[in-house]
Amino acid sequence: MLIKPVNKEITVVDSIMGSGKTSWAFQYIDSAPRNTKFIFITPYLDEIERILNSTSKQFVQPESQGKYTKLDSFKKEVANGNNIAATHRLFQMCDAELIQLIAAENYVLILDEVMNVIDEVKITKDDIQILKRAKNDEDNPIIEVDEKGFVTWKEDKYDMGSFSTVRNLANAGNLMLYKDIAMYWLFPVEVFKSFEKVFILTYMFKGQIQCYYYDLFKVKYEFKAVGHSEHLGYHLISYKNNYQEERKELKQLINIFYSSRRDRRDMNKVGEKSTSFSKNHLNNSLKDKYYMKLIKDNMYNFYRHKASCSTNNMIWTTFKDQRKKFQRKEILNRFVPINARATNEYANATTCIYLGNRYMNPIIKQFFHSNGVKVDEELFAISELLQWLFRSNIRKGGSIKVYIPSSRMRNLLEKYLDNEL
Repeated sequence: MLIKPVNKEITVVDSIMGSGKTSWAFQYIDSAPRNTKFIFITPYLDEIERILNSTSKQFVQPESQGKYTKLDSFKKEVANGNNIAATHRLFQMCDAELIQLIAAENYVLILDEVMNVIDEVKITKDDIQILKRAKNDEDNPIIEVDEKGFVTWKEDKYDMGSFSTVRNLANAGNLMLYKDIAMYWLFPVEVFKSFEKVFILTYMFKGQIQCYYYDLFKVKYEFKAVGHSEHLGYHLISYKNNYQEERKELKQLINIFYSSRRDRRDMNKVGEKSTSFSKNHLNNSLKDKYYMKLIKDNMYNFYRHKASCSTNNMIWTTFKDQRKKFQRKEILNRFVPINARATNEYANATTCIYLGNRYMNPIIKQFFHSNGVKVDEELFAISELLQWLFRSNIRKGGSIKVYIPSSRMRNLLEKYLDNEL
């Protein structure tokens, strides 16, 4: 008999990076009854080793072997009732069988940072129209779309071809059609309902896509924050909204670069438009080799002269497609992906260069809006920027120097530090 997941309440542990969310999680795991089983999901493979070595309970990591995939291993470990540590990427492969196994074993989920829960499927508008019109030999439609937009694949005889990905996603119940112009993969929301308890460790959840995804599916969640005392150690406390946070010390530690009157060039001038350094802006502007050289010169000038920083103590970022256009040989290994989270690898960095301007995918934004879910793009942008900045020395309470040529992103950071966001 199938076990039907029920809508469990989710706890979002929403506290600033470095406040002790992961330490609370390890303490919570250690203090839980012996029969409590955990699945700990983290963004990076190298963070799993930390989980395996940081609790008194034994955790296992799913491993592939021959034709036996990591997902097969994940299912086996769940069926055996073991505590499991795995990556976001593996967890995103969760299917109906794994959902049933989790629901049967009463697991607690600890999700370190939000996941990618929605993604656009690579299919053209023309191919979508072909699929909608296509019929099999019995004159029955290949796909059906319900009133919510979920796509069902109806053709059992289709084996391999151009639409294999669409078929697989539809058969998993993870595919939605938006206004006949785009298809989206969505992480199956039943996964979150299959756990006994769910804890999400993050910051500024209200600006993140996973929040809007929960609102879309009317998933209930409550907010908590992390506190610390000598008697209790790390513990959950009442959540204060962003405007109530104390940020005076943080404002003193984050030194945003502005040119002075003595400077020959205003290095922020290149980003004065609101859309400057967005993905589209860079795609178009970097076709001009002189403009690209100007930005590279500004980068070098900032970390070498303005910040007087060695390359070992700096980090920089831009969008993945633009990385090769900006990097120099000496900073090759100091690139930190623009969507980086949860890693402490660069905590020595005292100088940060952020060549980006974050906007939500416009089709995804429209998708949420069309389903009655309001998106706050300012919160989205600042939460992404803060996650990246906190890969640096700021997470240890040290000061940093920051070059953000995008006027929009710089202004959002200023508003955040003044408790206006």
